[in-house]
Amino acid sequence: MTKSIHLVDLFAGPGGLGEGFSSIRRPDGSRQFKTLVSVEKDPAAHRTLTLRAFYRLLHDSGMSMSAYYDYLQGGEHPSKRTDVQHLWKLASEEALCIELGSEAGNRCLEERLRRELAGCEDWVLIGGPPCQAYSVVGRVRNRGNKHYRPEEDKRHFLYREYLDVIAKFRPAAFVMENVRGMLTSRIGQKRIFGQILEDLHDPTKATGHEAPKCLTGSMEGYTIFSLEDDRVYFPRTTGLFDTPSPLEEGEYNSFVIKAEEHGIPQARHRVILVGVRNDIVRCAGAPTIATNLRMPTTGDDEKLAVEQVLAELPPLRSGLSRQDSDQTWYAAIKRVATKVANELLCHPSEYLTTTDRERIAAELRIIAQTPREGLKRHHEPIAVSRPVGPTTELEKWYHGAINPNSKGLWYNHEARSHMEEDLARYLYCATFSKVMGYSPTGTKEIYLDYLAPMHANWKSGKFADRFKVVLKDHPSKTITSHISKDGHYFIHYDPEQCRSLTVREAARLQTFPDDYYFEGNRTEQYTQVGNAVPPLLARRIAIKVQEVLDKKKETRIKEPSPT
Repeated sequence: MTKSIHLVDLFAGPGGLGEGFSSIRRPDGSRQFKTLVSVEKDPAAHRTLTLRAFYRLLHDSGMSMSAYYDYLQGGEHPSKRTDVQHLWKLASEEALCIELGSEAGNRCLEERLRRELAGCEDWVLIGGPPCQAYSVVGRVRNRGNKHYRPEEDKRHFLYREYLDVIAKFRPAAFVMENVRGMLTSRIGQKRIFGQILEDLHDPTKATGHEAPKCLTGSMEGYTIFSLEDDRVYFPRTTGLFDTPSPLEEGEYNSFVIKAEEHGIPQARHRVILVGVRNDIVRCAGAPTIATNLRMPTTGDDEKLAVEQVLAELPPLRSGLSRQDSDQTWYAAIKRVATKVANELLCHPSEYLTTTDRERIAAELRIIAQTPREGLKRHHEPIAVSRPVGPTTELEKWYHGAINPNSKGLWYNHEARSHMEEDLARYLYCATFSKVMGYSPTGTKEIYLDYLAPMHANWKSGKFADRFKVVLKDHPSKTITSHISKDGHYFIHYDPEQCRSLTVREAARLQTFPDDYYFEGNRTEQYTQVGNAVPPLLARRIAIKVQEVLDKKKETRIKEPSPT
């Protein structure tokens, strides 16, 4: 039996990329990719990463999963249980809480990789260097700071920590993820993305680090491939030793993966670069590898909608920031629903017809008169039997290692508390979306004075997207780390629940399995989910990377042995 392919995960967050790669099994049941080390500096995300490493080790050991699920339901931490302490120790060695870019963090990682990767050629590097300096929102914020200098912002260059690992240890392939803003970010007049491509293509030139002498073709660089367009890769040359021709800036968008086109219930658009070492490229040919890596897309009628992945979760009510109870919440809902309905009927709008206002008001009156009974704020994970286990690929993916004859084990599913003023806005926006089929826009359609937030610039037009509903009939908008700040941009489509998304709902839209537990407080959990790569998308990428590495093995087998 061949060994699993070593996986190194940098800037891992809670482990979305690693989860996707680790999910691929070989015919004998073993993992195709096995994480050697993962690195994350945030303590809460690191705890999540370690716990999931333990989950995989426990699952692969053949032991009962009770040590994991007991902990999730309030039991003893796995590190305290004598029966699984050896597995927790291995998980703790796999997940490192260090800061890349710091002297101590870089030294710790390099020592570990030199020890673990000695003589290993065919391993894979994955990760997403922090993106605050590249994101559009981050750049707008930086422009407001007169003292900001892009060339002095070290976050622009954190990809070089990733690059250093490539230069020193030369993986067979790497996958680097970042925000779309990376394509347009500039230092001076030069787009940084072109420089990133050049650096990844020739790590020795970019860093001065030679490849390990044990590696065949030690001077080999990389070809960087698009997963969307097999005509786009860098460098495009007629031979390995030709001067690479730069890509046109218009071709940069070919490196953007649109998650909703690959079976993910979310319109998440991210830059994904796949680099393949040139000794492998030379054997198969760049055009062949480009074709192998191109990911098939789904048609518009096959895209997953929000309701398809959230409808199964138990409905919850939001909480009240002050004096919350079932009675006070229901009283508040009746009060704001009646108030908004009356205001709608009394105040015309140049953007809404009388008929539309009447339809929205009618829905609000129904909620005020007969609110849904029995809603809880927090789902208690308790296993109940199900007559039929998960059948579709997606159902099995979400179910994880949970007993297929059970359901009800949903974790991190608790609603936030909101001020009564926000309940009114959420209720109106969700009801508007239910009636109109789209989310209302700023002061044009959220026009009532009663709904206006206490913000001096509300009517300036700068906050048109401050309140947005996650529509049930479409893929979700991008789940971002901003969801940790407030729920205004992620309002649940069901007005009767009158709330923002829970951590579990956001995690489902990110395609994390239901037994993927997020450590930390709720704000930290939201941040982890928002920063992650969707694991199911990562799995689809991993399958493509595996195909390329399999072709390398086939080429080796066909090569004649030396006489």
